[in-house]
Amino acid sequence: MRPTLLPWYIVLLISIPQTFLIIKIGFQLFNLYLSYSIALLLSLIVGIFAIFARELPLPFGIHTMILLVSSTLLSAIVTGSNFWHCFISIVTGVLILGVLEGVLLPVLLKITVYTTDSLVLEPWLNILYFLPSGTIMMIFYYFAKKRNYVIFDLNLDRD
Repeated sequence: MRPTLLPWYIVLLISIPQTFLIIKIGFQLFNLYLSYSIALLLSLIVGIFAIFARELPLPFGIHTMILLVSSTLLSAIVTGSNFWHCFISIVTGVLILGVLEGVLLPVLLKITVYTTDSLVLEPWLNILYFLPSGTIMMIFYYFAKKRNYVIFDLNLDRD
């Protein structure tokens, strides 16, 4: 079955903010500096990749891997950071988002009249369901940045 086209408003209102938060949280947790403008630029480029990746007739999950690798490559090229440092940071951000969505989505679906099929048939619902996890990620980033919370300082190993 051919995948459905990813609407532009989903890219603008979900893919780009998700990627931005994934990158900023991941880089913060490993003490790698990345300006807001560079993170936004990377998010915009990855958002464009998301449109094209979604068009590829690939098994479930492969699209995410393509976006993970493209985000890592772009981050490493643009920042000049070590590829593996970028990869670890971005995977951490993706894992945080995945856990949040894995916990919140079933709860939100249970308290509303919608199903996972509704999310495919009515893409605008994805925006509604992204708001809680996006908000939690923003709050998490704010406190991690404010308190300078770092899991492991990859900035010490700049080779």
